[in-house]
Amino acid sequence: QSFVDGGGFKVMKETDSYLYIEFEALKKGYIDDVEFAIAEDRTVQVRSSSRVGSSDFGVNAKRLNYIAAGLRKNGWSIDEITPKTHAEYFYTAADAADQTFDKDRRKGTEVENARLERPSFDIAQYRNSVISTSPTR
Repeated sequence: QSFVDGGGFKVMKETDSYLYIEFEALKKGYIDDVEFAIAEDRTVQVRSSSRVGSSDFGVNAKRLNYIAAGLRKNGWSIDEITPKTHAEYFYTAADAADQTFDKDRRKGTEVENARLERPSFDIAQYRNSVISTSPTR
Protein backbone atom coordinates (compact mmCIF):
# COMPACT_ATOMS: atom_id res chain seq x y z
CA GLN A 1 0.00 0.00 0.00
CA SER A 2 3.10 2.22 -0.18
CA PHE A 3 2.73 3.51 3.40
CA VAL A 4 -0.58 5.22 2.54
CA ASP A 5 -2.00 4.59 6.01
CA GLY A 6 1.23 4.60 8.01
CA GLY A 7 -0.47 6.48 10.85
CA GLY A 8 -2.98 3.69 11.34
CA PHE A 9 -6.76 3.67 11.48
CA LYS A 10 -9.58 3.79 13.99
CA VAL A 11 -13.08 2.34 13.65
CA MET A 12 -15.40 5.19 14.58
CA LYS A 13 -18.79 3.51 14.08
CA GLU A 14 -19.89 -0.01 13.23
CA THR A 15 -23.37 -1.49 12.78
CA ASP A 16 -24.70 -4.52 10.88
CA SER A 17 -24.94 -2.45 7.69
CA TYR A 18 -22.47 0.42 8.17
CA LEU A 19 -18.77 0.90 8.92
CA TYR A 20 -17.00 4.25 9.40
CA ILE A 21 -13.20 4.31 9.72
CA GLU A 22 -10.72 7.17 10.07
CA PHE A 23 -7.35 6.55 8.40
CA GLU A 24 -4.34 8.66 9.32
CA ALA A 25 -1.40 9.45 7.06
CA LEU A 26 2.08 8.71 8.36
CA LYS A 27 3.27 12.24 7.67
CA LYS A 28 1.52 15.42 8.80
CA GLY A 29 -1.37 13.54 10.41
CA TYR A 30 -3.89 13.98 7.59
CA ILE A 31 -7.17 12.17 8.29
CA ASP A 32 -9.27 10.46 5.62
CA ASP A 33 -12.81 9.26 6.25
CA VAL A 34 -13.86 5.92 4.75
CA GLU A 35 -17.42 4.61 4.92
CA PHE A 36 -18.96 1.32 3.82
CA ALA A 37 -22.76 0.90 3.71
CA ILE A 38 -24.64 -2.25 2.74
CA ALA A 39 -27.73 -1.46 0.67
CA GLU A 40 -30.95 -3.49 0.70
CA ASP A 41 -29.87 -5.26 -2.52
CA ARG A 42 -26.66 -6.34 -0.68
CA THR A 43 -24.37 -4.08 -2.71
CA VAL A 44 -21.78 -2.17 -0.73
CA GLN A 45 -21.55 1.58 -1.23
CA VAL A 46 -18.14 3.10 -0.48
CA ARG A 47 -17.06 6.67 0.27
CA SER A 48 -13.43 7.55 0.87
CA SER A 49 -12.55 11.21 1.25
CA SER A 50 -9.79 13.48 2.48
CA ARG A 51 -10.81 16.05 5.06
CA VAL A 52 -8.40 18.72 3.85
CA GLY A 53 -7.68 20.14 0.39
CA SER A 54 -9.00 19.51 -3.07
CA SER A 55 -6.77 16.52 -3.84
CA ASP A 56 -5.39 13.55 -1.97
CA PHE A 57 -2.65 12.79 -4.56
CA GLY A 58 -4.33 9.46 -5.32
CA VAL A 59 -4.22 8.13 -1.75
CA ASN A 60 -7.90 7.18 -1.50
CA ALA A 61 -7.77 5.19 -4.75
CA LYS A 62 -4.66 3.34 -3.54
CA ARG A 63 -6.36 2.53 -0.25
CA LEU A 64 -9.62 1.34 -1.83
CA ASN A 65 -7.79 -0.70 -4.48
CA TYR A 66 -5.75 -2.34 -1.70
CA ILE A 67 -8.91 -3.22 0.26
CA ALA A 68 -10.66 -4.40 -2.92
CA ALA A 69 -7.74 -6.70 -3.83
CA GLY A 70 -8.10 -8.43 -0.47
CA LEU A 71 -11.85 -8.81 -0.90
CA ARG A 72 -11.44 -10.18 -4.44
CA LYS A 73 -9.32 -13.00 -2.96
CA ASN A 74 -12.39 -13.90 -0.88
CA GLY A 75 -14.78 -14.07 -3.83
CA TRP A 76 -15.99 -10.49 -4.10
CA SER A 77 -16.53 -8.84 -7.48
CA ILE A 78 -15.03 -5.34 -7.33
CA ASP A 79 -13.81 -3.10 -10.14
CA GLU A 80 -10.44 -1.41 -9.71
CA ILE A 81 -10.36 2.38 -9.49
CA THR A 82 -8.37 3.56 -12.52
CA PRO A 83 -7.87 6.74 -14.57
CA LYS A 84 -10.32 5.25 -17.08
CA THR A 85 -13.11 4.73 -14.51
CA HIS A 86 -12.47 7.92 -12.50
CA ALA A 87 -10.78 10.34 -14.88
CA GLU A 88 -11.53 13.55 -12.96
CA TYR A 89 -10.14 12.13 -9.71
CA PHE A 90 -6.86 11.04 -11.29
CA TYR A 91 -6.60 14.27 -13.28
CA THR A 92 -6.91 16.30 -10.07
CA ALA A 93 -4.41 14.09 -8.23
CA ALA A 94 -1.86 14.36 -11.04
CA ASP A 95 -2.38 18.11 -11.34
CA ALA A 96 -1.91 18.61 -7.59
CA ALA A 97 1.27 16.52 -7.64
CA ASP A 98 2.51 18.55 -10.60
CA GLN A 99 1.88 21.84 -8.82
CA THR A 100 3.71 20.71 -5.67
CA PHE A 101 6.57 18.95 -7.44
CA ASP A 102 10.08 19.83 -6.24
CA LYS A 103 11.33 22.45 -8.73
CA ASP A 104 14.98 21.45 -8.21
CA ARG A 105 14.20 18.12 -9.92
CA ARG A 106 13.08 20.02 -13.03
CA LYS A 107 16.28 22.01 -13.51
CA GLY A 108 17.74 21.42 -16.93
CA THR A 109 14.58 19.77 -18.26
CA GLU A 110 12.04 21.01 -20.79
CA VAL A 111 9.52 21.65 -18.01
CA GLU A 112 11.87 23.60 -15.72
CA ASN A 113 9.68 26.71 -15.63
CA ALA A 114 6.30 25.31 -16.67
CA ARG A 115 3.46 23.16 -15.44
CA LEU A 116 2.94 19.84 -17.15
CA GLU A 117 0.07 19.84 -19.63
CA ARG A 118 -2.83 17.55 -18.88
CA PRO A 119 -5.40 16.37 -21.42
CA SER A 120 -8.79 18.03 -21.20
CA PHE A 121 -12.01 16.14 -20.60
CA ASP A 122 -15.66 16.79 -19.75
CA ILE A 123 -15.66 17.25 -15.96
CA ALA A 124 -19.45 17.12 -15.72
CA GLN A 125 -19.38 13.59 -17.16
CA TYR A 126 -17.34 12.35 -14.18
CA ARG A 127 -18.62 14.65 -11.42
CA ASN A 128 -20.79 12.11 -9.59
CA SER A 129 -18.81 8.89 -9.82
CA VAL A 130 -19.95 6.27 -7.32
CA ILE A 131 -18.12 3.08 -6.49
CA SER A 132 -20.51 0.16 -6.09
CA THR A 133 -19.33 -3.28 -5.11
CA SER A 134 -21.08 -6.49 -4.24
CA PRO A 135 -20.09 -9.91 -2.95
CA THR A 136 -20.49 -12.83 -5.34
CA ARG A 137 -21.33 -15.30 -2.60
